[in-house]
Amino acid sequence: MPDTKPDLTFDEEGVCDPCRTYEKKHGTHADPIDWEQRKEEFEVEIVARYKQKDPSRYDCIIPVSGGKDSTYQVYFLTRVYGMRPLCVCFEPTLPTKIGRRNLENLRRLGVDLVHFRQNPIVYEKMVLEGLRRVGDNEWANHLGIFTVPFHFAVKFNIPLIVWGECPQMEYGGPTDARNKRILDQGWLFDYGGLIGNRPEDMVSEKLGITLSDLQMYIYPSREEIEQVGVKSIWLGQYFKWDLPRQLQIVEEECGWKRKSSRVETTYCDFQAIDCSSMTIHDYLKFPKYGFCRATDDACRDIRNGLITREEGLRLVEKYDGRYPLAVIKKFCQHFHITREEFDAICDGFTNKALFEFAEGKFLRDADGSLVLRKKIIELRCDL
Repeated sequence: MPDTKPDLTFDEEGVCDPCRTYEKKHGTHADPIDWEQRKEEFEVEIVARYKQKDPSRYDCIIPVSGGKDSTYQVYFLTRVYGMRPLCVCFEPTLPTKIGRRNLENLRRLGVDLVHFRQNPIVYEKMVLEGLRRVGDNEWANHLGIFTVPFHFAVKFNIPLIVWGECPQMEYGGPTDARNKRILDQGWLFDYGGLIGNRPEDMVSEKLGITLSDLQMYIYPSREEIEQVGVKSIWLGQYFKWDLPRQLQIVEEECGWKRKSSRVETTYCDFQAIDCSSMTIHDYLKFPKYGFCRATDDACRDIRNGLITREEGLRLVEKYDGRYPLAVIKKFCQHFHITREEFDAICDGFTNKALFEFAEGKFLRDADGSLVLRKKIIELRCDL
């Protein structure tokens, strides 16, 4: 991983925190995670406490998208622990056909599903404003993903929410976030990708957004949370998050399907396939930090022993940062902006220390891809 990734730390041996966490997860670190102990904690502190004796009540809420992770969460909690969840899906920005198919497949695992479809007038204004303000077209979606399930927990009196992997544990981040076993308002504001903005910051006469428009995007009050006793946990803090094994389970036992071709920003066909707009979100890391989804995927696959570092480097050089033309065209058409407007917004967040810049503009190849500076390419290849 490059040191341009926000909140990534390296130890005195030059090893990043996701690699050290991997060692702890898989028992090769001096201080390994005791997964048997954590399993016992889950069964005593979570299952025994929150599994309802009243058959008319739900045991927990599982936020879902229909992706591989949420499908596994549903499988694991229903098939392994016999829990009865209410699944809550926050509508993707630009849902895909395979995403719709997998969401319906998830429902047919035997769960009730609430599909929250947001006010498109307000939501689409927030999408464009997130892109313009912080260079993140999925800012509004990430906000809704992490607030709407809490509203349903409060209104349906369901005191447990179960998420999947902890992003900071799997991909790197501050120590307190990596070790945090719960997701609360503090995590959302500090680590949930809101980049210093709050939902109230979107209230604007110019945008035509009022505070009442944002009620579902604002975290419930502390009094509401405490009255129900809502606890929100990462499943990956109690059980080893093992992507290759979980992929095998959801494909062979749950009927989950991959994309028929790779995602534009990487070489994989199973990552973030439920929403086209997420491809742009992943691409936007490249102008800012000089790496993209292919780097994330390659680092994960190298740690899991699926590819060599040499193969990972070749894949990164081949796919990282390629301009995702098909998805950008779709995004621009849907949100009524031109490609020139989109590129101009992206240029405002592009790092001049990483990319070639001349005569007042960033250089691009014929396919629209930004051109890394030669010294950056040499550093990437020499490591």
